[in-house]
Amino acid sequence: MQIRRFLILNLLFAAHPAFTETHEHEMQVQNSPCLGQTVEEVLKTKIHTRSQRDLGWQTFHEEDHVEVERAFLMNKSMQLRFRWRINADGSITPVSKRAESLCTPEEE
Repeated sequence: MQIRRFLILNLLFAAHPAFTETHEHEMQVQNSPCLGQTVEEVLKTKIHTRSQRDLGWQTFHEEDHVEVERAFLMNKSMQLRFRWRINADGSITPVSKRAESLCTPEEE
């Protein structure tokens, strides 16, 4: 019975337009091209190379744009934050230095 309630509540929450829009913004950033892969794939690679706790994706609705952020916890006090802006024309711009450097090829 509790499982059925849980599933129903999740379906109702997922059907809410604000949730759907937020999820679409996150997917837009996750699927952006980055070093021959997607942003999500590059971030997953970085997660596997270090022992970091994934704090997930967050979306922030500003007045004239949307910002999407992915955060990782390095230790009790240090977080890595990658943040992008989705502009009105649908283009994606890195906001944080970490997001800027994520898709920049490393020089050897």
